[in-house]
Amino acid sequence: MSGMKRSIRAFTLIELLVVIAIIAVLISILLPALANARCEGTKARCLANLRSLVQTAHTYANDDENSILGPVHPAFRMFTGDGFAEYGGGPGTEDFFDWGDPIDPRTRPFNRLFYGANDVVNNTAPGDRGVFTEFLCPGNDLGWERVPGISAMLSGVTERPYFKGHGTSYRMNSMPISTGGSNPRQLGIVGRPINKIPDTGATIALMEMRAYQTVGTNGIIPLAGNVARNLTGWHCKLNIFNLGYCDGHAGASFMGPESYYPSLNTFGDLTIRGTWGRIDCFPQPAIPDV
Repeated sequence: MSGMKRSIRAFTLIELLVVIAIIAVLISILLPALANARCEGTKARCLANLRSLVQTAHTYANDDENSILGPVHPAFRMFTGDGFAEYGGGPGTEDFFDWGDPIDPRTRPFNRLFYGANDVVNNTAPGDRGVFTEFLCPGNDLGWERVPGISAMLSGVTERPYFKGHGTSYRMNSMPISTGGSNPRQLGIVGRPINKIPDTGATIALMEMRAYQTVGTNGIIPLAGNVARNLTGWHCKLNIFNLGYCDGHAGASFMGPESYYPSLNTFGDLTIRGTWGRIDCFPQPAIPDV
């Protein structure tokens, strides 16, 4: 009888081990699927944010006497070639972006449209993910990726949340250039009327910040420290970033080295285009920094 009990216990133990093994296998199968579903969820919410921001840009343009899609912040003149983060969002740890600074959240044009002139949430801490969520990528926003020769000058937002640094995860397409003199030009949409933006369905209005970094890592655009490199996306996919376009739609695109087109000599090698669309606004002339 005791031998039978031992056999039953042994059999029960084997059954238990089999059940545990099956559960372990199921977990190993389900965890990646759940992680992927979570990444897809954050990507969808991020795309919704970009669509909302581009629609807000159109509302701004409709009210603006010059129909400018990319608003010019009152403090814009202080920063040659900027315009990328002043359009809206919360406080930031970077210079000029906190409460009481020149680019105080209460002064940002889109904030007035989202929250009203007097209803911006005051005195919140930089990086507080519970406020200004329209400007927050819910994915793994870590600013610029650390790449030798590219990111050193942006140490405050390299591998650190861009939302915390500037109050937004999304860069407006300002794309400054210099022709060798002291008068830079804007390739992008900042300060540009809608009718000076060709092919609005292909021209980027706003993008996840790290997407902009691909301009310096694509191996074609001749920037200082240029290297051909794929960057880590914010939604679990290598070099796939969310982009908002001037016609109001948003989508996820691969922006790796293989996606960029060589610049067109017709426009002095200043075009920035790829399979994902375009950043420059040629053949419209580059506008002076305002």
